[in-house]
Amino acid sequence: MQNEGIKKNQSLRKALEILEGMTRMESPFRLQELSTHLDMSPSTVSRFLNTFIDYGYVNRDASTSFYYLTMKFAAIGERVRSKFPFQQTLTKYVKEVSNHFNESASLCVENNMQMVYIATEDGPRQMLRNLQRIGHIAPMHATGVGKVHLMNYSESNLNELMKNRGLTKITAQTITSLAELKVEIEKIRNQGYAIDDEECELGVRCIAIPVQDYTGKVIAAISLSAPKNRLEGEQIQIVADYLLDVKQRASHEMGWGQH
Repeated sequence: MQNEGIKKNQSLRKALEILEGMTRMESPFRLQELSTHLDMSPSTVSRFLNTFIDYGYVNRDASTSFYYLTMKFAAIGERVRSKFPFQQTLTKYVKEVSNHFNESASLCVENNMQMVYIATEDGPRQMLRNLQRIGHIAPMHATGVGKVHLMNYSESNLNELMKNRGLTKITAQTITSLAELKVEIEKIRNQGYAIDDEECELGVRCIAIPVQDYTGKVIAAISLSAPKNRLEGEQIQIVADYLLDVKQRASHEMGWGQH
């Protein structure tokens, strides 16, 4: 029975290798091309392809004998994406950041051109609790978590944000110019993180990093917030460097950088 289990695992592994190999083919392919690419015998690859055809994952053009993947994979991928509870996966990073710096941390996502807090850690000092409660809605242009999400935005998206939400002045530090906001977004792209320097709440600084999925799209943001006097000078770069490491690990879990 043990050997049978090993054989089943090996078969599944081979099936997955073939499927992944097909995704790397630049166009429809012949059996021999795929078997050469995978360094497998044509007879082995053929058996798996026939099974994939039976289940609707692969098609074969009868006139050319070319194989190609069907859109069934796209449908499955969309169902997985729509139901994937990434906020649960990413919550551990929020707790890690909060515990490491003894400050408040949050996980936020965009909804209808606004930011929604979906997970928070108050930190042992229990500061900023009102600002970062779960379900809290915040503007994109005035928060670190919002500004990293704006990296997803095209020129037309930014114009739509300006039209529908405006760039309301919340504090003296809030960015209210679209031109200035574009400069800020480019700066965030270059350094990999955003800073909210009392732009949403006086006396509070926030550093936020994007979490990206397999397409490179920003799907969430993780931030650390603290009173201004506890997040200044060299401490800003210390926190930023730590968060950039979190960004790499969290995004990797979401499929970013995996090819």
